[in-house]
Amino acid sequence: MNEQEAAAALREIHGLRQRCGDGRQLAALDDLSTMLEECVATPGSYLWFAGD
Repeated sequence: MNEQEAAAALREIHGLRQRCGDGRQLAALDDLSTMLEECVATPGSYLWFAGD
């Protein structure tokens, strides 16, 4: 995803946090949020996910 898509995904993090049931899920969202923030802050960057 590019920085615009990352910004849109970042706006959804708050709603996802409310649905998390345990600390592992919250930690994963925190990690994702950090990566999305870095992508948003770096013009021309992309965030790629490997796997399905």
